[in-house]
Order: sequence, then C-alpha cells, then structure tokens
Amino acid sequence: MEKDYLNVLVFGHTTFGTRRLRIRKETFKVVVYLLAFFQLSIMFFLCDYVQVKKRQIDSDQLQRELQVQKAQIQSFSTKIKEVEKRLSKLKVIDQRIRAIANLDGNQSIPPFIGIGGSSSLMVQEKSTKVTEDK
Repeated sequence: MEKDYLNVLVFGHTTFGTRRLRIRKETFKVVVYLLAFFQLSIMFFLCDYVQVKKRQIDSDQLQRELQVQKAQIQSFSTKIKEVEKRLSKLKVIDQRIRAIANLDGNQSIPPFIGIGGSSSLMVQEKSTKVTEDK
C-alpha cells in the first residue's frame, strides 16, 4: 500500500512544523501529463503568434512598397503624358517647317532606313558591274 503513494514533506515555520502530503502515483502522473500538455500547448500558441506577427510585418512592408510603386507609376505616367504633348508640338512644328521649306511629307523615303546592310540599289549596281566585267 505504501508503494501506491508518494510522500511529500513540507517544512514551514517552526510553529507549524512539518507537513506531510500523500499523493497517489496515478494522480501524480496525471498532473505531470497535464502540465506537459499545458506547456506544449502554450509553446504551440506562442510559436503561432510569432509567425503571425512576422507575416504582419512582411505584409506591412509589402504595403509600403506597393504605395511607393504606385507613386512611381503615377510619376512615370505624368512624365509620359508630358513627352507625348511635346512630341505632338514637335510634329506640328515639323509640319510647319516642311510647309515653309516646300517639302512634302509624301516624298519617297526608302523603308527601313538605318537597319544596316546594303540597299537594293547598291546590290543591283554591284550585280550589273559583275556581269559587265565578265
């Protein structure tokens, strides 16, 4: 019967003397298991809380970056509109200059100017020179 109990001695003040607690081993095991479960559950919730806080910090940072990018896009948009206005003004000025210089905008300009390689006229001239030399 003694083996089924744990004895705990509590020493207090000299007036109270010592107190003796008898706890059944099964009860002690249940209490230890409950304390371990309670500790593990607290650790789980603490880790989950830390992860949620990290995500919130990341989310806040992404929100700030998004606001900065929106501001940059708005700035680029206004700059593009200004450039388009300037290009339209330059087009009008170009048309006026062509009218003053009596240049038509319909002159035959060979397509793909500046792409590189030799033009078709140069290729034809070279081929005629090669056939004449033979």
